[in-house]
Amino acid sequence: MPKTLHSKFTTAMISRALSNRTEAVTYRDTEVSGLVLRVGPRSASYYLEYKPTGFREDGRQFPTKKIKIGTTASHSPAEARNAAARLKVEVSSGGDPAADKKAEKRARAIEDARATTMQDAVEAYIASSVSGSRRHITTESGALRNGLKEMQAEGMSPVEVTVQDVLRMLDKNKGRACAVHRLGAMSRFFDELVLREVVPSNPCKKIPKRLRPSPPASRTRVYTAEEVRSLWNTTGLSELQLRFLRTLIVLPLRFNELCELRANEVQLAKSKLVLPGKKTKNGDAFAMPLPKIAADLLDVSVDTEDPRVFPMSAVGKGYTSWTSFKKKVRKGSGVEDFRFHDLRRTFMTVLADQGIGDPSVADALLNHRQSATKAGVIAAYNQAALWPQKVRLMDAWAALLSNALDHGEWTSEASVVPLRASELR
Repeated sequence: MPKTLHSKFTTAMISRALSNRTEAVTYRDTEVSGLVLRVGPRSASYYLEYKPTGFREDGRQFPTKKIKIGTTASHSPAEARNAAARLKVEVSSGGDPAADKKAEKRARAIEDARATTMQDAVEAYIASSVSGSRRHITTESGALRNGLKEMQAEGMSPVEVTVQDVLRMLDKNKGRACAVHRLGAMSRFFDELVLREVVPSNPCKKIPKRLRPSPPASRTRVYTAEEVRSLWNTTGLSELQLRFLRTLIVLPLRFNELCELRANEVQLAKSKLVLPGKKTKNGDAFAMPLPKIAADLLDVSVDTEDPRVFPMSAVGKGYTSWTSFKKKVRKGSGVEDFRFHDLRRTFMTVLADQGIGDPSVADALLNHRQSATKAGVIAAYNQAALWPQKVRLMDAWAALLSNALDHGEWTSEASVVPLRASELR
């Protein structure tokens, strides 16, 4: 606890206090009550300690407050004493100088924030408040920046943004899933500004319900065995692109998960791949068995400067040409409504239609956060216990694929796919 000494503040006394600063010491002036000097190894400042006049609602006195007057460099003992006396007069008149100073500082901060442009405010928010997985940060940041451009509000102050500006953004994305993302990201941004009192209200929350974008309808597209064979033999792709597409057909990974797959995450000797949490959508570490057909597609002899198994973009750059890639697949396969994510749904649906395995095991292979395998008391147990079932399920899926590629159908009389669920438990 800091040492406390009582002394009349003089130039000589201050000099002595400053010459010995090995420990923190609080000096109290004997001439003006409440005036204190706090001397530490790196600072020496004057304060006035006081109690605001009156009483709190519960009848008790207000707690002691303090307000900084200045330092020994800015104020002489006499100047500090005069400043303290003026503040005490203010307190005796019902004032609260510490509260006033705090309110003034906050008002200046709000004024500065309101003078900031939306462009600067959004970038500051992204840097300080957007967190989570790398994918979430990228998605949230992109929604904010694109939404800001569509609102045409880059040079506006946050307090100038109106409901009409938000509607302009929504109109540009009518009927698109990104409208929901844009509105959500912008609303979270304005919630932060409301919390900091930069703006009085959130314009996104004033959008009438009838004008709010609806989440897109759930997709139900599942590919037939013949369509999968057509996708497998897509023409017009580079060797790398075709190998990437075939790997997505075999392994129910998300596009970005496979795109960023590194050689050290593929354990061919153990027939599995392992993704760290920072690379998955839900932030959970994830392992998937590799059937032989997948292992044959994964070339782990990569360039030392680019450790990715599928270097679809320049080193250090994320892949951004997936729309162009999708169009090439549609043209080269004849599957005109092809979407990458529909491959994952096909995996889940075909296994269920064929009566193979437990749906919760298939769902676990999709690495869904809400999977039944990740909730409840058995979650920790399932992390280990489900591995043999996952291996057998992936082998069964590989057998189904082989039959589809050879015969254009999921099963046939000559099929070697195990069809009984009991065989996979």
